[in-house]
This record gives sequence, structure tokens and C-alpha cells, in this order.
Amino acid sequence: MTGNRRRTNGEETWYRLQEWTKGQAAAERLSSHILDSEGYESIDPSHPLGGRDGIKDMVCVKNYIEWVAGCYFPRGQKNFRTIKEKFLNDLKGVEANSVDGLVFITNQELTLSERQELKELSEPHIDIFHLERIVGILNSPVNYGVRLEFLDIEITIEEQLSFFAERDKKYQQITDTLEKLEKVMKKDRNSQVINEPSKEDEEFFEIEGRTDQVISEAINELMEKVWYERHLVRKYKVENGLETVHPEIWEGALKSANKVREKYGEENLGPYNDFEWGMLNGKLSALRWIFGDEWDMLYT
Repeated sequence: MTGNRRRTNGEETWYRLQEWTKGQAAAERLSSHILDSEGYESIDPSHPLGGRDGIKDMVCVKNYIEWVAGCYFPRGQKNFRTIKEKFLNDLKGVEANSVDGLVFITNQELTLSERQELKELSEPHIDIFHLERIVGILNSPVNYGVRLEFLDIEITIEEQLSFFAERDKKYQQITDTLEKLEKVMKKDRNSQVINEPSKEDEEFFEIEGRTDQVISEAINELMEKVWYERHLVRKYKVENGLETVHPEIWEGALKSANKVREKYGEENLGPYNDFEWGMLNGKLSALRWIFGDEWDMLYT
């Protein structure tokens, strides 16, 4: 019967997420899988079955930054005011747990302007997993199993083909790399003199670069300096009555600013001229791109 056929084009995933009926424990476990899929590590849930959680549903690490995560999975779409209240409550967990950022995971629709408004409410690092973003993650081949477990959505024939095609592609990449390595090692064993490397060898053996840790430390420094410059602009607006910030959030922002000044020295921070500001943001964008972010991802 066609009446039981699942919605296509990702709409079944979208619908089942928004009409969530599985409760908080399942929401936190699903969120843990989502974070793992997106590169978060050391994911440690608090109390998915109930209990005092210290204003955090879980803690995790990404790019050497410590985060708390808050999960908000009500049934049906809520108004933005309600979502914002939940976000602000979860945001308190950043200072309460002495971490650097908040991951907010929700089954709610959030427009670009709403997401930006939430990020501008806070000074720490913010990463928002909203409804459409989660749909895209769960509809990727690597997460078909997670989607089946939590949303009871079986894969279609088309998705099976996509899954096997993606798997075969990865297998082929591994095979190609092993063949190149074997060829180079064989050449070295049969040669007593080190010859000039061929073009193929040069493509395979890249020049040794900086470690992930060194790059992550540079990203963190740039993020803190960009954030501090934006803080100075907001501080001017607050002190001159041009903008208001929630008292608790503003108190946390001032403490964070003091930490940045103590860490780098005020003489090494802004304000910057236009060229210096452009270079600072350009470096941050480039290094984040190396770690998989989109170009121009400059949220701090």
C-alpha cells in the first residue's frame, strides 16, 4: 500500500526528528552519535536517565577545545523565544564546568538569522546542530544505521547503492595508497643509490608539515584574538548604552576578556587596523579550512 510509504527527499527524517516522541534519554544518545560523526571526541554523557547533570548533558573535545553539550528535543516546533531560553540556560554550563564552548543540539528549525542571534548572545565558542543540519548528517551513508536505530527508518534501494558506492570508493583509495607505497618501497630495496625522486614519488610523499596539535593551538589563539576584538566593539556599545547584554552573560564575557589579556598581554591584542584585521581573519579561515570547516567560517 502506498499509504505506508516513507517520505522521500529526506522528509521522513525531518518529520520524525521534529515530531520526537522518544524522550530525553534517546535524544542524548542520538546526539552523542551525531557529535562522534562530526569529529568530537571523549564524549562523556552526564545522566541521560535522569539526575543532576551540572548544567550539561555531556562533555566532549574537538580540536583540543573542551565543550559542554545541551540537547533540546521537544515534540513539534516551538517558538524562537522558548528555544532561546533553553539555549541561555545551557550556556550557563560553560562557566559552571570551566570549559571553552557550548554545543547546542536541537530538533528545532532555526533560520540563519536566528542562529546568528543565538551565537551573538555568547562569548564562548558555539556550535549549533539544528534540524536541517541533523537531517543531512543522518541521511549520509555512514549514519544509516544510527538513523534506523533512533528513527526506525530503513534504507531504500537507492540508499543501499549509495552506501556501497561510498564504501567501495574508500576501499579503492586505500588500495591505491598501498600500491604506491609498495612500489616506492620496492624501488628503495633494489637501489643502492638514492636517486632523484620521481614526480609520482613527490606527489605521494608530501613535505612534512605541522602537526594537528600545532595547527589547533594556532586556531585557538586566532579565535581568542578575533573574539577579543569583537568583545572590545561590544564593550563600547554596552558602556555607551547602544546595546544590552544579559547580566550573567556579560559578567562571563568580562572574565573571559581578562583571561585573554593575561594570556597574550594587552599590547599583543587589538584594536587592529583594517589590514591587520583582514590578516587575522584570513589566517583563521585558512587554518579552519584545513580541519574541514567551510571557507569564511569565522564564528568565535
